[in-house]
Amino acid sequence: MKQKLLVTALASLLLAAPLAQSAEFVCHDDVKPASYNPEEQRLVDQFWDESLTYLGQYLRALETPTGECKDSAEATIQTYDAATGAKQTRCIMRYRDIELLAKHLRAVQAEPDKAKKCFDPQKNYDAFPLYTPSTEVQALSAVSKWLDRPLLTDYYRKLGGEIGAAGLELNENFVAVTSRTDTSVHWSSDVSIKGLPTLWSSVGWIPFYAENPDAGADRFRGGYLYAELMGPWGNLRIKEIDGETVGAEIGMTVQLFNTSYPFHYHHPQEIYMTLTKPQCIDQNKYMVMHWDSHEFEHERRADGWTVNIDGSDGRWQKWFANQDPSHEWLTYFERNAIHAFHAKEGCNQTIENSGLVTVWARSTAQDNEQSTRLCKSPGGGKVMQPDDTAVCELRDWKP
Repeated sequence: MKQKLLVTALASLLLAAPLAQSAEFVCHDDVKPASYNPEEQRLVDQFWDESLTYLGQYLRALETPTGECKDSAEATIQTYDAATGAKQTRCIMRYRDIELLAKHLRAVQAEPDKAKKCFDPQKNYDAFPLYTPSTEVQALSAVSKWLDRPLLTDYYRKLGGEIGAAGLELNENFVAVTSRTDTSVHWSSDVSIKGLPTLWSSVGWIPFYAENPDAGADRFRGGYLYAELMGPWGNLRIKEIDGETVGAEIGMTVQLFNTSYPFHYHHPQEIYMTLTKPQCIDQNKYMVMHWDSHEFEHERRADGWTVNIDGSDGRWQKWFANQDPSHEWLTYFERNAIHAFHAKEGCNQTIENSGLVTVWARSTAQDNEQSTRLCKSPGGGKVMQPDDTAVCELRDWKP
Protein backbone atom coordinates (compact mmCIF):
# COMPACT_ATOMS: atom_id res chain seq x y z
CA MET A 1 0.00 0.00 0.00
CA LYS A 2 2.81 2.39 0.94
CA GLN A 3 4.63 1.60 -2.30
CA LYS A 4 1.48 2.31 -4.32
CA LEU A 5 0.97 5.64 -2.58
CA LEU A 6 4.62 6.59 -3.22
CA VAL A 7 4.33 5.79 -6.92
CA THR A 8 1.12 7.84 -7.13
CA ALA A 9 2.77 10.80 -5.39
CA LEU A 10 5.80 10.69 -7.69
CA ALA A 11 3.56 10.55 -10.74
CA SER A 12 1.67 13.63 -9.52
CA LEU A 13 4.92 15.53 -9.00
CA LEU A 14 6.16 14.66 -12.49
CA LEU A 15 2.90 15.82 -14.04
CA ALA A 16 2.97 19.05 -12.07
CA ALA A 17 6.65 19.83 -12.87
CA PRO A 18 7.21 22.02 -15.92
CA LEU A 19 8.84 20.31 -18.88
CA ALA A 20 12.51 21.20 -19.45
CA GLN A 21 12.71 24.03 -21.96
CA SER A 22 15.24 23.83 -24.76
CA ALA A 23 17.47 26.83 -25.35
CA GLU A 24 16.48 29.59 -27.75
CA PHE A 25 19.28 30.70 -30.08
CA VAL A 26 19.29 34.07 -31.84
CA CYS A 27 21.85 34.53 -34.61
CA HIS A 28 23.54 37.79 -35.53
CA ASP A 29 21.65 39.69 -38.20
CA ASP A 30 24.25 39.02 -40.88
CA VAL A 31 23.80 35.24 -40.71
CA LYS A 32 21.59 34.51 -43.69
CA PRO A 33 20.01 31.16 -44.64
CA ALA A 34 22.02 29.46 -47.36
CA SER A 35 21.17 26.75 -49.86
CA TYR A 36 23.79 24.10 -50.63
CA ASN A 37 23.82 21.16 -52.99
CA PRO A 38 24.50 17.75 -51.38
CA GLU A 39 28.27 17.89 -51.91
CA GLU A 40 28.52 21.44 -50.55
CA GLN A 41 26.39 20.47 -47.54
CA ARG A 42 28.78 17.59 -46.85
CA LEU A 43 31.66 20.07 -46.79
CA VAL A 44 29.79 22.48 -44.51
CA ASP A 45 28.97 19.59 -42.18
CA GLN A 46 32.64 18.59 -42.07
CA PHE A 47 33.66 22.16 -41.18
CA TRP A 48 30.94 22.33 -38.53
CA ASP A 49 31.87 18.99 -36.96
CA GLU A 50 35.50 20.04 -36.42
CA SER A 51 34.36 23.43 -35.14
CA LEU A 52 32.07 21.75 -32.62
CA THR A 53 34.95 19.54 -31.47
CA TYR A 54 37.20 22.56 -31.01
CA LEU A 55 34.60 24.41 -28.93
CA GLY A 56 33.83 21.31 -26.87
CA GLN A 57 37.49 20.79 -26.10
CA TYR A 58 37.83 24.46 -25.16
CA LEU A 59 34.97 24.12 -22.67
CA ARG A 60 36.51 20.95 -21.23
CA ALA A 61 39.89 22.68 -20.80
CA LEU A 62 38.28 25.53 -18.87
CA GLU A 63 36.34 23.22 -16.56
CA THR A 64 38.98 20.54 -15.87
CA PRO A 65 40.71 21.20 -12.50
CA THR A 66 44.40 22.09 -12.63
CA GLY A 67 46.88 23.55 -10.14
CA GLU A 68 45.29 24.53 -6.83
CA CYS A 69 41.78 24.69 -8.31
CA LYS A 70 39.24 22.01 -7.46
CA ASP A 71 36.50 22.99 -9.89
CA SER A 72 38.22 24.58 -12.91
CA ALA A 73 41.50 25.27 -14.62
CA GLU A 74 43.94 27.57 -12.85
CA ALA A 75 44.93 30.62 -14.91
CA THR A 76 47.75 33.11 -14.54
CA ILE A 77 46.23 36.57 -14.18
CA GLN A 78 49.52 38.39 -13.52
CA THR A 79 52.95 37.13 -14.49
CA TYR A 80 54.37 39.53 -11.89
CA ASP A 81 52.46 40.84 -8.88
CA ALA A 82 54.26 43.90 -7.50
CA ALA A 83 52.93 43.19 -4.01
CA THR A 84 54.37 39.68 -3.77
CA GLY A 85 57.12 39.60 -6.38
CA ALA A 86 55.54 36.41 -7.80
CA LYS A 87 52.92 35.53 -10.35
CA GLN A 88 49.23 35.66 -9.43
CA THR A 89 46.72 32.97 -10.35
CA ARG A 90 43.01 32.38 -10.01
CA CYS A 91 40.55 29.60 -10.76
CA ILE A 92 39.24 30.79 -14.12
CA MET A 93 35.64 29.60 -13.67
CA ARG A 94 35.22 31.95 -10.71
CA TYR A 95 35.01 34.89 -13.10
CA ARG A 96 31.41 35.67 -13.99
CA ASP A 97 32.21 36.30 -17.66
CA ILE A 98 33.88 32.89 -17.97
CA GLU A 99 30.98 31.27 -16.14
CA LEU A 100 28.63 32.70 -18.79
CA LEU A 101 30.97 31.76 -21.64
CA ALA A 102 31.02 28.18 -20.40
CA LYS A 103 27.25 28.15 -19.97
CA HIS A 104 26.76 29.22 -23.57
CA LEU A 105 29.27 26.69 -24.87
CA ARG A 106 27.38 23.98 -22.97
CA ALA A 107 24.21 25.08 -24.75
CA VAL A 108 25.96 24.81 -28.11
CA GLN A 109 27.18 21.31 -27.25
CA ALA A 110 23.75 20.28 -25.94
CA GLU A 111 21.81 21.49 -28.99
CA PRO A 112 24.23 21.54 -31.91
CA ASP A 113 21.51 21.53 -34.55
CA LYS A 114 20.09 24.79 -33.20
CA ALA A 115 23.53 26.34 -32.90
CA LYS A 116 24.40 25.24 -36.43
CA LYS A 117 21.75 27.60 -37.81
CA CYS A 118 24.11 30.41 -36.75
CA PHE A 119 27.09 28.78 -38.50
CA ASP A 120 28.41 30.43 -41.64
CA PRO A 121 31.40 28.97 -43.55
CA GLN A 122 31.98 32.55 -44.74
CA LYS A 123 32.44 31.55 -48.36
CA ASN A 124 31.04 34.84 -49.60
CA TYR A 125 31.69 36.97 -46.52
CA ASP A 126 32.14 40.62 -47.48
CA ALA A 127 32.51 42.50 -44.16
CA PHE A 128 36.32 42.30 -44.48
CA PRO A 129 38.83 40.04 -46.30
CA LEU A 130 39.47 36.53 -44.98
CA TYR A 131 42.44 34.49 -46.18
CA THR A 132 43.96 31.02 -46.35
CA PRO A 133 47.71 31.03 -45.56
CA SER A 134 49.02 29.08 -48.57
CA THR A 135 48.32 26.42 -51.20
CA GLU A 136 49.84 23.84 -48.81
CA VAL A 137 47.27 24.78 -46.18
CA GLN A 138 44.46 24.81 -48.73
CA ALA A 139 45.41 21.27 -49.81
CA LEU A 140 44.73 19.95 -46.29
CA SER A 141 40.96 19.91 -46.79
CA ALA A 142 38.37 19.78 -49.54
CA VAL A 143 36.48 22.38 -47.51
CA SER A 144 39.33 24.86 -47.84
CA LYS A 145 39.54 24.21 -51.57
CA TRP A 146 35.80 24.80 -51.92
CA LEU A 147 35.93 28.05 -49.92
CA ASP A 148 38.79 29.17 -52.20
CA ARG A 149 39.80 32.14 -50.07
CA PRO A 150 42.58 34.41 -51.35
CA LEU A 151 46.05 33.31 -50.24
CA LEU A 152 48.15 35.19 -47.71
CA THR A 153 51.26 34.23 -49.65
CA ASP A 154 49.89 36.30 -52.56
CA TYR A 155 48.91 39.11 -50.21
CA TYR A 156 52.36 39.39 -48.63
CA ARG A 157 54.18 38.92 -51.92
CA LYS A 158 52.30 41.93 -53.25
CA LEU A 159 52.89 43.91 -50.05
CA GLY A 160 56.66 43.47 -50.30
CA GLY A 161 59.37 44.95 -48.07
CA GLU A 162 60.26 43.58 -44.65
CA ILE A 163 56.59 43.15 -43.74
CA GLY A 164 55.99 41.12 -46.88
CA ALA A 165 59.11 39.03 -46.34
CA ALA A 166 58.05 38.12 -42.78
CA GLY A 167 54.53 37.33 -43.96
CA LEU A 168 55.86 35.03 -46.66
CA GLU A 169 58.16 33.31 -44.19
CA LEU A 170 55.28 32.57 -41.83
CA ASN A 171 52.64 31.60 -44.37
CA GLU A 172 54.87 29.50 -46.61
CA ASN A 173 55.77 27.54 -43.45
CA PHE A 174 52.38 27.76 -41.76
CA VAL A 175 51.87 24.00 -41.53
CA ALA A 176 55.31 23.45 -39.96
CA VAL A 177 54.83 26.27 -37.43
CA THR A 178 51.32 25.26 -36.39
CA SER A 179 52.26 21.57 -36.20
CA ARG A 180 54.91 22.15 -33.54
CA THR A 181 52.34 21.67 -30.79
CA ASP A 182 51.67 19.44 -27.81
CA THR A 183 48.08 18.96 -26.69
CA SER A 184 48.66 15.81 -24.63
CA VAL A 185 48.42 17.38 -21.17
CA HIS A 186 45.29 19.56 -21.12
CA TRP A 187 43.23 18.24 -24.05
CA SER A 188 41.52 14.89 -24.50
CA SER A 189 41.88 15.20 -28.29
CA ASP A 190 44.24 17.17 -30.50
CA VAL A 191 42.85 20.64 -31.22
CA SER A 192 45.84 21.71 -33.31
CA ILE A 193 46.15 21.61 -37.09
CA LYS A 194 47.30 17.99 -36.71
CA GLY A 195 44.01 16.92 -35.15
CA LEU A 196 41.61 19.34 -36.87
CA PRO A 197 43.10 20.06 -40.31
CA THR A 198 39.79 21.08 -41.86
CA LEU A 199 39.16 23.71 -39.19
CA TRP A 200 42.63 25.27 -39.30
CA SER A 201 42.72 25.32 -43.10
CA SER A 202 39.14 26.54 -43.58
CA VAL A 203 38.73 29.24 -40.93
CA GLY A 204 39.37 32.74 -42.26
CA TRP A 205 42.81 34.10 -41.32
CA ILE A 206 43.45 37.83 -40.89
CA PRO A 207 46.82 39.64 -41.25
CA PHE A 208 45.89 41.71 -38.24
CA TYR A 209 48.75 44.24 -38.10
CA ALA A 210 50.19 44.14 -41.60
CA GLU A 211 48.71 47.51 -42.53
CA ASN A 212 48.94 49.15 -39.08
CA PRO A 213 52.02 51.43 -39.03
CA ASP A 214 51.90 51.73 -35.21
CA ALA A 215 52.20 47.99 -34.53
CA GLY A 216 55.84 47.56 -33.60
CA ALA A 217 58.58 46.22 -35.84
CA ASP A 218 57.91 45.30 -39.46
CA ARG A 219 58.79 41.65 -38.85
CA PHE A 220 56.05 41.42 -36.23
CA ARG A 221 53.56 43.22 -38.47
CA GLY A 222 54.10 40.60 -41.14
CA GLY A 223 54.47 37.73 -38.70
CA TYR A 224 51.17 37.75 -36.83
CA LEU A 225 47.85 36.13 -37.80
CA TYR A 226 44.57 35.57 -36.04
CA ALA A 227 41.37 33.70 -36.88
CA GLU A 228 37.93 33.78 -35.29
CA LEU A 229 35.78 30.67 -35.23
CA MET A 230 33.03 31.81 -32.85
CA GLY A 231 32.02 35.40 -32.23
CA PRO A 232 30.46 38.41 -33.94
CA TRP A 233 32.99 38.22 -36.82
CA GLY A 234 33.57 34.47 -36.96
CA ASN A 235 31.87 31.42 -38.41
CA LEU A 236 29.53 30.75 -35.49
CA ARG A 237 27.75 34.06 -34.90
CA ILE A 238 25.30 33.65 -32.01
CA LYS A 239 23.90 36.90 -30.65
CA GLU A 240 21.83 35.54 -27.74
CA ILE A 241 20.97 32.30 -26.00
CA ASP A 242 17.79 32.40 -23.93
CA GLY A 243 17.91 36.20 -23.96
CA GLU A 244 21.50 36.39 -22.65
CA THR A 245 24.13 38.18 -24.71
CA VAL A 246 26.73 35.72 -25.97
CA GLY A 247 30.16 37.18 -25.30
CA ALA A 248 32.19 34.18 -26.40
CA GLU A 249 34.71 35.00 -29.14
CA ILE A 250 36.99 32.01 -29.75
CA GLY A 251 39.67 31.36 -32.33
CA MET A 252 43.42 30.99 -32.67
CA THR A 253 46.58 33.05 -33.17
CA VAL A 254 49.96 32.40 -34.80
CA GLN A 255 53.10 34.51 -34.23
CA LEU A 256 56.37 34.19 -36.13
CA PHE A 257 59.59 33.57 -34.21
CA ASN A 258 62.02 36.44 -33.62
CA THR A 259 59.17 38.90 -33.13
CA SER A 260 57.80 40.90 -30.23
CA TYR A 261 54.10 41.78 -29.83
CA PRO A 262 54.40 45.11 -27.99
CA PHE A 263 52.51 46.22 -24.87
CA HIS A 264 48.78 46.52 -25.53
CA TYR A 265 45.40 46.40 -23.79
CA HIS A 266 41.64 46.38 -24.43
CA HIS A 267 38.29 46.39 -22.66
CA PRO A 268 37.19 42.78 -23.29
CA GLN A 269 38.70 40.11 -21.09
CA GLU A 270 40.95 37.70 -22.97
CA ILE A 271 42.14 34.11 -22.58
CA TYR A 272 45.14 32.40 -24.16
CA MET A 273 45.96 28.70 -24.11
CA THR A 274 49.46 27.91 -25.39
CA LEU A 275 49.82 25.03 -27.87
CA THR A 276 53.42 25.44 -29.07
CA LYS A 277 55.98 23.03 -27.66
CA PRO A 278 59.12 25.16 -27.17
CA GLN A 279 62.53 23.91 -28.21
CA CYS A 280 63.90 25.31 -24.96
CA ILE A 281 62.18 26.73 -21.88
CA ASP A 282 62.62 30.44 -22.65
CA GLN A 283 61.81 30.33 -26.34
CA ASN A 284 58.45 32.09 -25.94
CA LYS A 285 57.74 34.66 -23.24
CA TYR A 286 54.68 36.68 -22.31
CA MET A 287 53.58 39.14 -19.67
CA VAL A 288 50.28 40.26 -18.22
CA MET A 289 50.00 42.77 -15.39
CA HIS A 290 47.08 44.75 -14.07
CA TRP A 291 47.01 48.28 -15.41
CA ASP A 292 47.16 49.68 -11.86
CA SER A 293 50.29 47.72 -10.91
CA HIS A 294 52.77 49.61 -8.72
CA GLU A 295 55.40 48.75 -11.34
CA PHE A 296 53.85 51.45 -13.56
CA GLU A 297 53.18 55.17 -13.14
CA HIS A 298 49.60 56.39 -13.41
CA GLU A 299 47.82 59.66 -14.12
CA ARG A 300 44.05 60.09 -14.03
CA ARG A 301 42.30 61.63 -17.04
CA ALA A 302 38.66 62.59 -17.47
CA ASP A 303 37.91 59.43 -19.45
CA GLY A 304 40.49 57.01 -18.12
CA TRP A 305 44.12 56.64 -17.10
CA THR A 306 47.50 57.33 -18.61
CA VAL A 307 49.83 54.47 -17.69
CA ASN A 308 53.58 54.89 -18.14
CA ILE A 309 55.72 51.76 -18.50
CA ASP A 310 59.50 51.65 -18.30
CA GLY A 311 61.04 48.25 -19.00
CA SER A 312 64.59 49.54 -19.38
CA ASP A 313 67.64 48.37 -17.41
CA GLY A 314 66.33 44.80 -17.47
CA ARG A 315 63.16 45.56 -15.48
CA TRP A 316 61.03 43.92 -18.17
CA GLN A 317 62.63 40.53 -17.54
CA LYS A 318 60.97 40.05 -14.15
CA TRP A 319 57.59 40.85 -15.71
CA PHE A 320 57.77 38.13 -18.36
CA ALA A 321 57.20 34.39 -17.92
CA ASN A 322 58.08 31.42 -20.12
CA GLN A 323 55.01 29.90 -21.73
CA ASP A 324 54.57 26.29 -22.75
CA PRO A 325 51.66 23.86 -23.31
CA SER A 326 52.20 21.92 -20.07
CA HIS A 327 52.75 24.34 -17.18
CA GLU A 328 52.40 28.04 -18.05
CA TRP A 329 49.67 27.24 -20.59
CA LEU A 330 46.60 29.25 -19.54
CA THR A 331 46.32 32.96 -18.89
CA TYR A 332 43.39 35.30 -18.31
CA PHE A 333 43.64 39.03 -18.97
CA GLU A 334 41.26 41.21 -16.98
CA ARG A 335 39.88 44.40 -18.51
CA ASN A 336 42.62 46.83 -19.55
CA ALA A 337 45.37 44.47 -18.36
CA ILE A 338 48.71 45.34 -19.97
CA HIS A 339 50.12 42.39 -21.89
CA ALA A 340 52.72 41.44 -24.50
CA PHE A 341 54.23 38.39 -26.25
CA HIS A 342 57.97 38.14 -26.83
CA ALA A 343 59.35 35.38 -29.06
CA LYS A 344 62.89 36.67 -29.46
CA GLU A 345 65.05 35.34 -26.63
CA GLY A 346 66.37 31.91 -25.87
CA CYS A 347 67.52 29.02 -28.04
CA ASN A 348 68.65 28.99 -31.63
CA GLN A 349 65.34 29.51 -33.38
CA THR A 350 64.48 28.68 -36.96
CA ILE A 351 61.20 28.53 -38.81
CA GLU A 352 61.20 24.73 -38.41
CA ASN A 353 61.54 24.66 -34.62
CA SER A 354 59.65 27.66 -33.32
CA GLY A 355 56.74 30.05 -33.53
CA LEU A 356 53.90 30.68 -31.09
CA VAL A 357 50.48 29.10 -31.61
CA THR A 358 47.61 29.63 -29.19
CA VAL A 359 43.94 28.97 -28.67
CA TRP A 360 42.61 32.48 -28.20
CA ALA A 361 39.35 33.81 -26.81
CA ARG A 362 37.53 36.83 -25.50
CA SER A 363 34.58 36.55 -23.15
CA THR A 364 32.75 39.87 -23.63
CA ALA A 365 32.69 40.43 -27.37
CA GLN A 366 29.52 42.53 -27.39
CA ASP A 367 30.10 45.16 -24.73
CA ASN A 368 32.28 48.27 -24.38
CA GLU A 369 34.99 49.01 -26.97
CA GLN A 370 36.37 45.94 -28.72
CA SER A 371 39.44 47.50 -30.32
CA THR A 372 42.90 46.32 -29.30
CA ARG A 373 44.96 49.39 -28.38
CA LEU A 374 48.73 49.54 -28.64
CA CYS A 375 50.89 51.42 -26.18
CA LYS A 376 53.14 54.03 -27.82
CA SER A 377 56.47 55.58 -27.05
CA PRO A 378 56.42 58.87 -25.09
CA GLY A 379 57.19 60.70 -28.33
CA GLY A 380 54.19 59.14 -30.04
CA GLY A 381 56.12 56.55 -32.05
CA LYS A 382 56.15 52.78 -32.05
CA VAL A 383 57.07 50.55 -29.11
CA MET A 384 59.30 47.83 -30.51
CA GLN A 385 60.65 45.81 -27.57
CA PRO A 386 59.84 45.08 -23.88
CA ASP A 387 62.70 47.29 -22.68
CA ASP A 388 61.23 50.36 -24.39
CA THR A 389 59.35 53.04 -22.47
CA ALA A 390 55.67 53.06 -23.33
CA VAL A 391 52.55 55.13 -22.72
CA CYS A 392 49.16 53.41 -22.57
CA GLU A 393 46.07 55.63 -22.79
CA LEU A 394 43.47 53.49 -21.06
CA ARG A 395 39.80 54.38 -21.33
CA ASP A 396 37.19 53.70 -18.67
CA TRP A 397 34.68 50.94 -19.43
CA LYS A 398 31.02 50.83 -18.65
CA PRO A 399 30.27 48.24 -15.93
